[in-house]
Amino acid sequence: MHGPILNLLFPNANNGALILQISSLATIFTILDQTINGVLQGYGKLMLPTISLAIGVVVKFILNITLIPNPNIGVYGAAIGSVACHFVAFLIAFTALRKNIKLNLTFSKFVLKPIIATTIMSICSYFVYFVLSGIIIERLATIIAILVAVIMYILSVLVLRIFTKEEFGMMPAGNKIVKVLEKFKIY
Repeated sequence: MHGPILNLLFPNANNGALILQISSLATIFTILDQTINGVLQGYGKLMLPTISLAIGVVVKFILNITLIPNPNIGVYGAAIGSVACHFVAFLIAFTALRKNIKLNLTFSKFVLKPIIATTIMSICSYFVYFVLSGIIIERLATIIAILVAVIMYILSVLVLRIFTKEEFGMMPAGNKIVKVLEKFKIY
């Protein structure tokens, strides 16, 4: 789906879809790493985020000098190196977090259910794009597929109960959200 999105945003420079797909993985690990680093710093582990990112940068450097010169990989090696950098930094920070703070991080809630919600969203948006791209202009099909993706992800999160009532309550207007969800017997 990145090809149509990139074409929508940059119609004259849409050849970077694969780089965008690879780099999107780095975004996930960057967000997780930043969040965990804030917690670690709050607990007084001030150097750990710096050390974990420094190790990630070394991994990125090694992958860059190895992969980019390879004619079969080329510029994609830089994107792969970025993903590896942030994955390593996240892994180190997450390991330190679990070692220093007792958390109840269940596989189902934090990994399996989000993957299921993402899969449902992806299948639905791809199907909508595939069907509509033969009927209407590609840009409109892309926009509709993105809107369907957002709606399907929200519905999947609700149906799979990824968030508890208490977690919704911590969000802005969370109590109102909980009341609406209770009214529709979702929670």
